[in-house]
Amino acid sequence: MSQPTNKHRADPRRGDVWKVAFPNCPNDPHLPRPAIVISNDKHNQYADSVLVVPVFNDKELPRLLPTHVSISKGTGGLTKDSRAMCEHIASVDKNKLVEQLGVMPSIILTSIVQGIKKAVE
Repeated sequence: MSQPTNKHRADPRRGDVWKVAFPNCPNDPHLPRPAIVISNDKHNQYADSVLVVPVFNDKELPRLLPTHVSISKGTGGLTKDSRAMCEHIASVDKNKLVEQLGVMPSIILTSIVQGIKKAVE
């Protein structure tokens, strides 16, 4: 069964929260999964893909790692207490962006960038 795709090219911006049909996770029962766009707006404007950090339901995860960023229910359009998984940064084609949920506050984006740095340093 194929994953849903957006028929119209999305216009994502840094900090947007989108439901994403991750192509490399066909057995994930939670697809499309929320993810936060972290690539800069110049890249987002001209490239066919965007960089995202996936978001998981806080209850799905056994422990909080230094590369996780906790996000409260309601923030950025999320419907559950969640965690951004900064160690799982991914490049996805814009046609995998299914639906925009909201926008993350800049303080959360700053924490996500710090989480990515922890993952690669």
